[in-house]
Amino acid sequence: MLILGVLVGIQDGNAEPSPNDSTTVPQKYWIFLEDRPGTSPSSAAARWSTPVAASYVARLRALGVSPLVRSRWFHAVSARLPASLHDHVVDLAFVQRTRPVASLTLARKTPSEPASGPAGTPPFASPPKESAAVPPPGSPALGASEASLARINALPPLARGLNGRGVCVGFLDAHFAGLRHPAFSTLRADGRLAALRAFTANRQGGNHGSGVMSVAVGHDAGALVGPAYGATVLGATTEYTQFERNVEEDNFVAGLEWLHRRGADVVNVSIGYTTFDEGQRSYSPADLDGETALTTRAVDRAAQLGVTVVVSAGNSGCAHPDSCWYYVNTPADADSAITVGAVAPDSSLAPFSARGPTADGRRKPDVLVQGQRVAAAWNDRGYAQVGGTSFASPQVTGIVAQMLQVNSSLGPMQVRRLLRRTASQAHAPDTTRGWGIVNADAAIRAAEWQARRSPPTTLQVSPPYHTVTGPSLIVPVSAPAQTAALQVDLRTPRGRRVRRVERTGHPGPNRIALDGSSLPPGRYRYIVTSDRGHRATGSLTLTE
Repeated sequence: MLILGVLVGIQDGNAEPSPNDSTTVPQKYWIFLEDRPGTSPSSAAARWSTPVAASYVARLRALGVSPLVRSRWFHAVSARLPASLHDHVVDLAFVQRTRPVASLTLARKTPSEPASGPAGTPPFASPPKESAAVPPPGSPALGASEASLARINALPPLARGLNGRGVCVGFLDAHFAGLRHPAFSTLRADGRLAALRAFTANRQGGNHGSGVMSVAVGHDAGALVGPAYGATVLGATTEYTQFERNVEEDNFVAGLEWLHRRGADVVNVSIGYTTFDEGQRSYSPADLDGETALTTRAVDRAAQLGVTVVVSAGNSGCAHPDSCWYYVNTPADADSAITVGAVAPDSSLAPFSARGPTADGRRKPDVLVQGQRVAAAWNDRGYAQVGGTSFASPQVTGIVAQMLQVNSSLGPMQVRRLLRRTASQAHAPDTTRGWGIVNADAAIRAAEWQARRSPPTTLQVSPPYHTVTGPSLIVPVSAPAQTAALQVDLRTPRGRRVRRVERTGHPGPNRIALDGSSLPPGRYRYIVTSDRGHRATGSLTLTE
């Protein structure tokens, strides 16, 4: 396991052996099973959502196998198998094959050697740590987030009221500290924290998970604002940071499957895997081919199921001439991942940012955003300037949430295509900077343009919400074809009109801003009409 940013210490509470345990500890394997009894081979999506066949698990248990992780997507379980038991498992009629965890090498073959950089240096050294001091002030609304958001042209979408509302954003990371930091107070108050789940055991600490999440979805006016501060949030703790052990890959698969089942539209992955502790199984550069690692294959499976996955490229660039090891990690090598590298505040490539190509020759990373001096929630109530591709990818995750906010029909590959096509060097992508620095506003407008090509048949209105930059209320409207004008009335429960806005309208997504200043708290009714005679109504409650 590698946390791709400022490293934090977390106590490993899983049943993994310590580095001092005997080398006779049974090897961990993935056990891949035949199709579930009674399922149709043509219904792949249905099979992927169905639990591992209970009858197969029962027969494995009867043989003395204790499953650790069960994967619906791969119809497989992981377990520790002594050599004698392994041979019996391989002979079972319903077992397709086994493979050591962290290697696709089939059973009984020699696993890949650990990867290493020149002169024996670790390939994934962390980037230089930034100071954990309070960030310099920014705008009254955006705080220190303003600089990195401006770098990727992400201020105009926020000014237009886009904040990821209605989109579910998931995170695979380390400890989230219960999201008790002030940056998550509105998330909790609004009931948009859908769930946090730990796939690791025992108590943990550290700031990485909550710091990463704050970059995408945090909101504390004057200190920090993430692009998707209005989204619904899920968090899966799958990582340890004191150790690099193969159990983390098991946790990753289980966590990603759980995020999908809970309805995540986009998932941020600020973690990666190549070299593990002594006695564990590591990946060689040849394994970073988009096909080998099970975590990589899990990302591809998530994309097949409609989940957009944004992954940190890794911190294995060339920060020091004697420690260059350019490859992106797993699962950043996944063909369907949006792999994110990092630039410095002056838009030059951050030295630590991992580069491509992948082992099979594909360009990675896909896009770049600022990955140095990024404002993040840190410790109980503080903020920090942090660095690493860990804190680059959540910026893109937040932008993806905004893209899905204006066009929920976009699939993962469409999202990536729009990000690539609107980035700074879309005309000449390479294996160092990919398609270039993200242009958030251009990517979101491209998503809106696609949505307008397939407008709804009726007028659709979502609940209004406040903007981050002022007292305006945003009324999201999706209009039918040929709509040219829209009108919004805001009325008291007794019918007295307190606001009216008339503006040009478009087929598909529209966001109509109402002046919410000086309105007393209470319940109001909004009425939206179009020049084509369509009408929609709803109610909202304004608080202090």
